[in-house]
Amino acid sequence: MSGNAARGVDLGVLGPFEIGVGGEPVDVGGPRLRTLLAVLAAEAGRVVSVGALGRALWGDRPPDQVDRTVRTYLSRLRKPFDPPLILTRPPGYVLHVAPQAIDAVRFEQLAAEGRRALAAGDASTARTHLSAALDLWRGTAYGEFDGVDVLAAEGMRLERVRHNTVQDRIDADLAAGEDTGLIAELEVLTAAFPGHERLWAQLMTALYRAGRQGDALEAFRRARRGLVSASGLEPSPVLTEVHRRVLAHDPGLLAERPREAVAIPAVDPLTAGEHALLEEGDLRTSRTHFEEAYRRAEQAGDVDTLAHAVLGLGGVWVHEHRTSAASTVLLTRLRQVLARVDPASPLGLRLRTRLTGELDYQDGAYGRILALTAETRAAGDPVAHAEALSLAHHCVLGPDHAALRRSLATELIGVSARRTDLVMGVVWDTVDRFLAADPHAERRLSELKDLLAARKHLAAGFVAASLEVMLAIRAGRFAEAEAGAQACAQLGEVAGDPDALGWYGAQLVAIRWFQNRLGELVPVLDQMMHSPTLSTIDNSYYAALAAAAASAGDRRTAVGALARLCGDDVGALPRSSTWLLSLCGAAETAYLVDDPETAARVYDLLKPFGHLPVMASLAVACFGSAHYPLGTAALATGDADRAVTHLRTAVQHNLALSHWPAVVFSRRRHAEALTRRGRPGDGAAADRELAAAEEEAQALEGELTSPCR
Repeated sequence: MSGNAARGVDLGVLGPFEIGVGGEPVDVGGPRLRTLLAVLAAEAGRVVSVGALGRALWGDRPPDQVDRTVRTYLSRLRKPFDPPLILTRPPGYVLHVAPQAIDAVRFEQLAAEGRRALAAGDASTARTHLSAALDLWRGTAYGEFDGVDVLAAEGMRLERVRHNTVQDRIDADLAAGEDTGLIAELEVLTAAFPGHERLWAQLMTALYRAGRQGDALEAFRRARRGLVSASGLEPSPVLTEVHRRVLAHDPGLLAERPREAVAIPAVDPLTAGEHALLEEGDLRTSRTHFEEAYRRAEQAGDVDTLAHAVLGLGGVWVHEHRTSAASTVLLTRLRQVLARVDPASPLGLRLRTRLTGELDYQDGAYGRILALTAETRAAGDPVAHAEALSLAHHCVLGPDHAALRRSLATELIGVSARRTDLVMGVVWDTVDRFLAADPHAERRLSELKDLLAARKHLAAGFVAASLEVMLAIRAGRFAEAEAGAQACAQLGEVAGDPDALGWYGAQLVAIRWFQNRLGELVPVLDQMMHSPTLSTIDNSYYAALAAAAASAGDRRTAVGALARLCGDDVGALPRSSTWLLSLCGAAETAYLVDDPETAARVYDLLKPFGHLPVMASLAVACFGSAHYPLGTAALATGDADRAVTHLRTAVQHNLALSHWPAVVFSRRRHAEALTRRGRPGDGAAADRELAAAEEEAQALEGELTSPCR
């Protein structure tokens, strides 16, 4: 064997079949001789019986004296090579070359080494080996032997290994920081292999890294459509996990590249942090500066700077530090610094206000922060009072306190001594008007946008952009709304707002709900409802999952999510900014899974709030009049008369909101309620409602299909 290796015998099967010795090509003869040599090469050092060689040449119709004929051919094959290339080994023959003499063997060895390096985290070495492996290919493996079953099968096997190696190489490229250069290649590969979810996941990752989050999400939709159409299957966890991470702006999807250090002023990071937070509304940048300021002050024993830094770390909203660990760190720091200052001093008052606001919010309460608001009002410190008013407003976002919220927002605008306080006052007032279905809410939004046009404030700009998405959904401009939701989520990520993912999810739920495609979101919602970035008192994602699963016919998931939402009593849910939405989802699920007891309880809880629209968080998504879930709950309890009343009112309220998709849905369910009630004239009234619904649906982006059973 060493003799032939020294002579440099090479066999190329990864393309046109080639035999060379010492770098010079060797002509071994006609097709049958080439076939025999290719079969021996495919076995790579293993003995091949005479019978197997005969079947490779003639299939099931061998000639007479097939064994003698095969041996004659092999004798001819031996002549060009010295020492012999083929040896006799009972019960047949074996190719007498080093395994590395065959390009397919070298390919598989390099591919395996590349995979091992990739698994070990050595992306550079992996790229080298995997690229070298793929460079060995010159065409189709054993391509000229497609009529020889054993070689066609081996060629298919090698093609599969090649395909996996391409994907391994792409993983290595991604791990090494390559991204945009891969997009064109991956677009071609996903078109050629639409059922290969790993390729779609790689394409989504590359697009996301290239700053094309919308295209990454569209790639997921294309992949899903293809999978469902071809096999009726939803994407596997491999693909849905990447989708979830794109939605969550998971930093783990980004490549590890050398990055410039964050520019922190060497002398005064506190000033830089306050400018970023109070002037620019840049939560992310300000946190970096405040962390540095806190660290330096802690080392120097500078209590005044410690206090200002920890106040800055609180941000402009309540509960910006969403994970349990981050929230605990903030609360601990607030308590530690408060213990070192006079609690009655201006700094002490501000520290107590922030600590109280954080604790009240997490408890779903507001009594203590309202008491502190009275204290800051009496103290006459405009900064402390403005912060107290804004924090208190954030703690009373449930549907019970519209008048209180309006008074807090109005007072905040009046006492604001800093730009950020004025901006927050206008934000809160704008949100309040939308939550209350104020017909002039859009005027206030225009005022907010003018304020931000004069000078940006990232945190407030994120809210304004989200409200624009909500209005696009109301108008039924779903494509615009979906693109806007993606852009809005990116803006929230840039601002460092912890609601970037949660708000995007709510907007996507609203869009899919009114497209009657909510069931598509079951895998996403199942992942998102466990996100640590969601508010501790936000239960709406359990409701959304329940409704989505129910609409998809997945009763088990729907009932489980509904039970998790309701607990011992759905009435115990905190009256948060997503409370109405949670009850709306519960009503829809109870209706779809025939749960009259839950529907009756939800009806009682919702009844005082029929005059309000069902909104998510700070009015970032609108699901229409609360009379719609009231009518739905009534239908689920079998009270068609009450259902008719509520749903007729829902139609009128949704018309007043200019929420055209909700108008269509309300008319359709109103028609169903009329049909169920069955009084004289109800059938004709139901027909009129359905006709009106379909006419309005035609005016939207594509006809809306009915959500009714």
